[in-house]
Amino acid sequence: MKSQIPHRIGIYARYSSDLQSASSVDDQVTLCRQFVTEHFNGTPEILVFKDAAISGATMERHGMRRLMDAAKAGSINLVVAEGLDRLSRNLKDIAAIHETLSYHGAKIWTAHEGEVSELHIGLKGTMNALYLKDLKEKVRRGQAARVGAGFATSSCPYGYRVVRGVVDDKGNNVNGIREIDETEAVVVRRIYREFAEGRSIPEIIVSLNRDRIPSPAGGVWKRTALAGSLKKAEGVLLNEVYVGNLVYNRTRIIRHPITGKRRYAPNPEEVWTRKHVPDLRIIDDETWQKVQAMRRRKRMESAIKLPTSKRKAPRILNSHNQHALTGWVKCGCCGGTKSLANKTRYICSTNRYAHKCSNSRGSKEPELLAATFEALRHRIRSGPDFRAQFVEAYALEIRAQQTLQDRGVELKARIDRLMDVVEQGVDQEHVTERILVLQEELDEIRDKMKAVGLLVMPDEATIRDVLLREINEIERSFDAVARQRSAFAHLLAKITLTPILGQRSGETINIELREEGWPGFWRMIDG
Repeated sequence: MKSQIPHRIGIYARYSSDLQSASSVDDQVTLCRQFVTEHFNGTPEILVFKDAAISGATMERHGMRRLMDAAKAGSINLVVAEGLDRLSRNLKDIAAIHETLSYHGAKIWTAHEGEVSELHIGLKGTMNALYLKDLKEKVRRGQAARVGAGFATSSCPYGYRVVRGVVDDKGNNVNGIREIDETEAVVVRRIYREFAEGRSIPEIIVSLNRDRIPSPAGGVWKRTALAGSLKKAEGVLLNEVYVGNLVYNRTRIIRHPITGKRRYAPNPEEVWTRKHVPDLRIIDDETWQKVQAMRRRKRMESAIKLPTSKRKAPRILNSHNQHALTGWVKCGCCGGTKSLANKTRYICSTNRYAHKCSNSRGSKEPELLAATFEALRHRIRSGPDFRAQFVEAYALEIRAQQTLQDRGVELKARIDRLMDVVEQGVDQEHVTERILVLQEELDEIRDKMKAVGLLVMPDEATIRDVLLREINEIERSFDAVARQRSAFAHLLAKITLTPILGQRSGETINIELREEGWPGFWRMIDG
């Protein structure tokens, strides 16, 4: 039997991997359209939202954000998908999606589950989350086995090329075969030779760009191409593949439980998979060991030269983000990144390394930091209200705590009634046992209420006072860099520096803030 047609329908489709066919999304849309025709009367208004090659373990999806915005705006009142796992495989996220859509009067139907209820969210959400966890473990085991057999599992590093067209005994294509690219291998050997001879990384970069040698990305060479990431052992001077070693499982990806952003965390060396493949060797052991020893010595010398107060934080010293604004400062002429030169001024990297941008001017970091914090203070004092935005962002938490609070009141009332019964001497042993059970549940409710957070959002004036106080504290805090970068991750979009016309020096500072990041920042300072 067909249901009465809702006025506005949103179809959501997603596939999770570049290895899957892009037509998968179109197939899902076709299936959903057919599902709508079979189950609803009339001709509905249909909006289609798509995400391609994006995991269902994160909410950082353009199509999903558009879908949720459409529901909040009242543009749709029914969401149709192939299955619940297309919306999300994360139990927390699928529950939040269902709660948010329900709050805005939109239902969920899928071709696999039909009309989605709280029961589907609990059961299917858990199953999808377990499936995702199991899938990750299977992929990890499979990748480790491939590396153990001598096949590469990562992208092809500089100095090598992918070998295609190899088939096994069953006629299947064999992936993960690499061979040395002699043209690029010459450059790799040159880099190691020059570094071993005592040339600095900036000097090597300048010489490579002067000789118009394309970088691994095809453009100009920058420091990261050589120095890379210590954590992930990336960069020409760090990658063990140049001595013929394939290494897997050095790091793992973890997601922030609130923002969903990914970061890499190191794994202990005992869980790494390392395989020596002599055919991939470009650098001899003696040169490799000499270069690594020189890099370790240079890092130690840099640490020794720093003031004692800064040597107390080795985690920050080993980080490429030693400065609060690294990554947010852009050049107004070419749009490229500006990075600190000699720890004093932010200089255009394209001008510095490739000499292809006319902007050679620089701005000091303290000046940019002062301007950034002043822009944040100005937004807090005179910008739009925060409270409505925060209430919407915290709606699920507030509702969850209200539910817990109501349950706590109910339990307390039941315990009080049973205590009255005990005082009357009726079946005292049985009633006492029941009171203990209810009291244990009440204690659990109270613990959960503490963990959920604020029940009542403060008024607008209080919110602004708290934000202003926190911004001022973060600006002058002892562990300033770490706290400032955490704040900027929520609140700062970019800082654009453009030469002032008609002057021989100086740059205009244009600071763009992330208005949508204030609820996340509030969540951060709220603990």
